[in-house]
Amino acid sequence: MTSGTHGALIIAAGFSRRFGSDKRLFKLKHDEPLLLACLKPYRAVFANVAVVVRSSDSELTQLIGTHLGRHAPIIVPTDHAHLGMGASIADGVRALVDWDYFFLGLGDMPYVLPATLELLNARMDAARADRQPCIVVPRFAGTAGHPVGFSRDFFAELIALTGDRGARAVIDAHSSLVQRIDVEDPGVVTDIDQPPI
Repeated sequence: MTSGTHGALIIAAGFSRRFGSDKRLFKLKHDEPLLLACLKPYRAVFANVAVVVRSSDSELTQLIGTHLGRHAPIIVPTDHAHLGMGASIADGVRALVDWDYFFLGLGDMPYVLPATLELLNARMDAARADRQPCIVVPRFAGTAGHPVGFSRDFFAELIALTGDRGARAVIDAHSSLVQRIDVEDPGVVTDIDQPPI
């Protein structure tokens, strides 16, 4: 096992324009808000979890603290969400520059399985034990998904991100260092963009 700090960074600073309301607060079955459902598998697997929210998200931040208590993630506020996901990722990575690696997840993907996170983390951990720069990408039925793991070798490029493409540019620029892991977990490609019918 590597000795460096690692964990997950969840991006949840979007404006839910297609959803029609703040989907992070949308209640899934069992009355669980979407963002809390997204955080649950990451909290089960990683000792360290950070979540990027807008600086104005006092209600959401309070909800996280109330429901998760001492298991609540690190809250990373951003004033740059309006500039696109890349800017939110950049602010998140700035907050964890001392980590050795992290997995980048999205706050509208609640169905990722803990077993999948454990598998991805084991692959990254092995690469870091060998000091290899590494990007870990899960694939379901040939489609790349989330979360994507980044070793600290890529933090500077992630901090430089802008716009709405997210981290795709960093992945594309280092294709030879990407380890693609096929998983039997549709949760890695399932997001919630619209209210369920």
